[in-house]
Amino acid sequence: MSLDFLVGFTIFMLALIMVVSMVPGLLAGLESSEIDYDAVAYRTGVILVEDPGWPVYPPWEMKTEAYKDEIERMGLAVSKETPNILLSTKVDKFFNDSFFTEDDYRDRAIFGDIPYSYSFLFRSGSEVKQVGDAPPSGHGYIRRVVKIKEPGAAVIDTSFVPQYKATSAPSADQEFIVRLNFSQLLDPSVDPAYRIDPRTEPVNVTITDFDAFLNMTEPSTTNATLKNVTFWKMDPTRPSPRFTRIPFTYNTMDPGLYTLSLDGNLKSLAPPGGVEVFDNISLVLKPAATSLFTLDQNSILDIRFNFDDDPVRTHITGIHHYDYNPTNVTRPDLKPGVLEVAIW
Repeated sequence: MSLDFLVGFTIFMLALIMVVSMVPGLLAGLESSEIDYDAVAYRTGVILVEDPGWPVYPPWEMKTEAYKDEIERMGLAVSKETPNILLSTKVDKFFNDSFFTEDDYRDRAIFGDIPYSYSFLFRSGSEVKQVGDAPPSGHGYIRRVVKIKEPGAAVIDTSFVPQYKATSAPSADQEFIVRLNFSQLLDPSVDPAYRIDPRTEPVNVTITDFDAFLNMTEPSTTNATLKNVTFWKMDPTRPSPRFTRIPFTYNTMDPGLYTLSLDGNLKSLAPPGGVEVFDNISLVLKPAATSLFTLDQNSILDIRFNFDDDPVRTHITGIHHYDYNPTNVTRPDLKPGVLEVAIW
C-alpha cells in the first residue's frame, strides 16, 4: 500500500506541476487588448522620436521610389544623440502618404506581427500633418513633445556687396565660390541638434539682389550670364592637396539631387549657352547628391558659380564660407512640436 500511495502521489504531483505551468499560457489571450495597444503605441513613438532611422548615410528620407525597398526603419530624430529633436526633412517625408503605403508604415515604423491600424499626427505651430484613420475608442495612444530642427541657409544679399564685389573688373570668365569645410562642420564638439551636416540635410545657397553686384560701369548692363554651377573637392590630409572637379550629371535636372532656380525658373547646373540672371540665384543641394561625392570628415567641397560675359557684367567674386558664422549661414531656432501616435 505504501508503494502504491507513493507512485500515485508522484503522478498526482507531476500532473499538478504540468497544469500549473500551462495556466499562464491559457490566460495569455485574456490580457487587456488596450494595454497591448498602449505598449505598441509607446514602442512606435520611441522609434520615431529617438532614432534617425536606417539607412543614415545617405538618409532614408532621401530615397526615391526606385530605392524605397532600401528603407529599413523610419525614424525622425536628428541622431541617436538627440532624442526628441526631429529633423524637418524626415518629418516631411514620413507624412508623405502618396509615397508610403499602409504596409510601409506597418513594416518600417510599427514593426508588429499583427496588421495594426494607426494614426500619426504632428503639430508645430499652425502646421499640422496627419496620416492614417481616425482612431476608435479603446485605442493605444502616446503623445511626445518634440523640437524641430530646420536646415540652415546661406543668404548672400546687398550686405555682402563690400566683401564680394570686386573694385576692378575681373576677367570675362569668373567664378563665385561657396565653400564647405567638413572638418569644421562635422566637429564632434558641436551639438548634433545644431550641427550643419550636409550628409543629412540640404545645403541652401541663395544670392539675392543680384543687380547690386553688377558692373555698373557698363551702362547697358542689366544682367549677367551664369555659365554653369560645378562641384569641386579636396582632401587637405593628402600630399600636395588640390581641388578636383566632381563628375556629375550637370546638364540633367534632377529634383531628387538638387534644384537650381534662376529668377524663379528651374534650370540644370549647365544650361545650354548659359542663362541670364537679373535678380536672384537659389541652389538647394540635397544629401542624396553629397552622398555621391565620396566626401569624408576631412573633405572640402566647393560650389562654384561660373559666369561668362564679355564685356564683364558682374563683379561678384570671392569665397563664401558655409560655416557656423551666423552672418554666413542662418540657422533657425528649434521649433516646439507634438507627435501623437494611436494604434488599434
